[in-house]
Amino acid sequence: MDRELRRLLLVVAGAVVLLFTGRALIGALYDDDEMVRQALALRAKLRSGGEADGRPRREDMAAVAALRDELAARLAELLPAVSYVQPPEFSVSAGGSPDLDYVEILRREQQALVKGAAYVGRSVPSNLGMPDLNPTGLEDVLRTLRSLHVVHVVVSAAIEAGVDGVDEIRLPAAARRGQEAGGFLRPHKVDFVLRGPPRAVRDTLARITAGSPWLALDDVRLESQDTDGTRVLCRFSAAAVTVDESHPLLEGGA
Repeated sequence: MDRELRRLLLVVAGAVVLLFTGRALIGALYDDDEMVRQALALRAKLRSGGEADGRPRREDMAAVAALRDELAARLAELLPAVSYVQPPEFSVSAGGSPDLDYVEILRREQQALVKGAAYVGRSVPSNLGMPDLNPTGLEDVLRTLRSLHVVHVVVSAAIEAGVDGVDEIRLPAAARRGQEAGGFLRPHKVDFVLRGPPRAVRDTLARITAGSPWLALDDVRLESQDTDGTRVLCRFSAAAVTVDESHPLLEGGA
């Protein structure tokens, strides 16, 4: 009997402790004036912004979905047109030596562009802006050959358009391993300075952006070289743009 009485007393004591503990917790959560005030203020703010007690209308959601699909279709159509692909004639042959291939391609371009410009009375840097020391290793060679291809496109367009000369070609600084620019669009820029009649400079820029591969123009600046405006100096960057479709379009919530 004593054992049953002790068990009953323990059960009752536990129930009392549980009751008062639960009441204290509920009071801390719901009876605190400051907490209730904050909850009411938050609810009023959400309601005023239309974020509570409401859902987007079905027609609004349909319009947004249609716009998303339209933009995705336009992006899929645009990417192949702007995405740069390094052509085989400016790349390393399978099983070949990157260093020897680079020397051969550079000599070929010097023969075609430098001597070709001189033949029609135009001037082009003899080294086509390439580094004094030849690149070594497959990665550096491919990067430099990409620049050389951009140079080929721009200089060819300039000679055909009739500029007086290409005064300067400056390659992008070599990035250290792991420090290459990231992002959805990755431009590979080469800087140029052209000199000649305004019409020839304009035609050069038009040929660059209208050709294949497509090159982007950036930071285009014109300076008059005489009082009557018959000669101008044009500084600009031409960029081969590669697309990383695995990279998100929006970064950092922007």
